Amino acid sequence: MNDAYILLVEDRPEDVELTLRAFKRARLVNEIVVRNDGVEALEFLQDAEAPALILVDINMPRMNGIMLLEQVRKLDHLRFVPIVMLTSSDEERDLIASYDRGANSYVRKPVTFSDFADLIARLGMYWVVLNEVPARSPRPA
Repeated sequence: MNDAYILLVEDRPEDVELTLRAFKRARLVNEIVVRNDGVEALEFLQDAEAPALILVDINMPRMNGIMLLEQVRKLDHLRFVPIVMLTSSDEERDLIASYDRGANSYVRKPVTFSDFADLIARLGMYWVVLNEVPARSPRPA
């Protein structure tokens, strides 16, 4: 199993808590690093080693998830990192904008915790355990 960390970019504390609980329930051992908006996430990623996976909410203050996605895809050391837009948005424009800017997946958050926990387990299993990506570039010096 890949032991690289997962970056969760989410502004709502209750959604962060639900996601952390779901990862624990799924028994995924990866460290989960949380940033509360796109600005915090981008600042963190500038100097960090590449994560195994980035989960991004769309509707956040300061820098939304779509703008973050666009900026992350410009960073050479993150070009192969899978990015999943994990959102409650059912707007077609958000879906199109996400894929247009390099998202690997767009997933709507289910309403119940049980469904959400199942979704997180499947996302983690696929993107962190089964999916293969080319060797990551080292972080910038």
